[in-house]
Amino acid sequence: MNIIVDENINFGKEAFSTLGDVTLVPGRKLTDEMIKSGDALIVRSITKVNKELLKGSNIKFVGTATIGTDHIDKNYLAENNIAFADAAGCNSQSVTEYVLASISHIYNKNGLSLSGKSIGIIGVGNIGSKVARLFTSLGLKVVKNDPPLQRKSGRNEYSSIEESLACDIITCHVPLNFSGEDKTYHLIDEARLSQLKPGTLLINSSRGPVVDNNALINRLQKKKDIFTVLDVWETEPNINTDLMKMTDLASAHIAGYSYEGKVNGTTIIYNKLCQFLGVEPVYKVPENPVGDNIIKLTGNETFEEKIEKIITKSYNITVDDKNLRNTPERFDQLRKEYRIRRELSNYIIKQADKEITISEII
Repeated sequence: MNIIVDENINFGKEAFSTLGDVTLVPGRKLTDEMIKSGDALIVRSITKVNKELLKGSNIKFVGTATIGTDHIDKNYLAENNIAFADAAGCNSQSVTEYVLASISHIYNKNGLSLSGKSIGIIGVGNIGSKVARLFTSLGLKVVKNDPPLQRKSGRNEYSSIEESLACDIITCHVPLNFSGEDKTYHLIDEARLSQLKPGTLLINSSRGPVVDNNALINRLQKKKDIFTVLDVWETEPNINTDLMKMTDLASAHIAGYSYEGKVNGTTIIYNKLCQFLGVEPVYKVPENPVGDNIIKLTGNETFEEKIEKIITKSYNITVDDKNLRNTPERFDQLRKEYRIRRELSNYIIKQADKEITISEII
């Protein structure tokens, strides 16, 4: 079979070549002409997969090596008997560690204490639930908002969005929905931004339009009394550089770009294509052990200093911030050329020569 694969999918050629002939393509510049000879299409979030792209093609399977699906016209796929698969959960740990790195950097840089602080998690799916578990284990008050999940589960552990917005830290992990009961387009709009109390830290690593970027500019121009971390932007890759300059941390949609997150995405879609074809998966990503993987704590650090030392060993978020600020016009290139970043699971935390977990540093 002929498989069309985004050129920036890690191990894409190696994995999918076990199933057929692979053609690598630029995801943002993909055209209907490029896929006419394809039987399967493997993309990332930057490719709009819809009637305009697929008409006249022989594509019978579409896979996205990402957790989001707002770039896929799933109705069109279903109407035309085209199978679809996503990689839900593939980079949930990566994004969780991005959130931890953001909070750690902002709080340490500004001499703030995490003691007694609350975190509002808007969207409690694969990512939000991991964020909730992590910060519960670190002793923060966790306020969860997820109306669809609340309706589905009937549990009373969820709060209103207003309660989440009243927290000291707010982090967004929702899909992008442009309409309906669970519309998330401009979910954080001018009215909701005005509710944020001074000192609030707002993090968006979900989709750019979840936060109204123009409204956020207005909020920050009136009074710079909140902290902001943006990994996603409206009008990517041509981001609003005026807004970027006002943020405390800015990055090029790379929160989920850990090595493990990328590899998981490839593996999940490869396995789902194998399942679609009725064949056994044969490709396995080569092992890639981490050297220098010991994180040493003296025990004399403050709680905040311990978190900073742990997370920066695996992921120094200021590198991504500096890269985007220096060259915002290279947004896509920063993603394509992204360095190898490993998750905390590859590291061993030691305090007084005793191995501990991150939840034991309280």
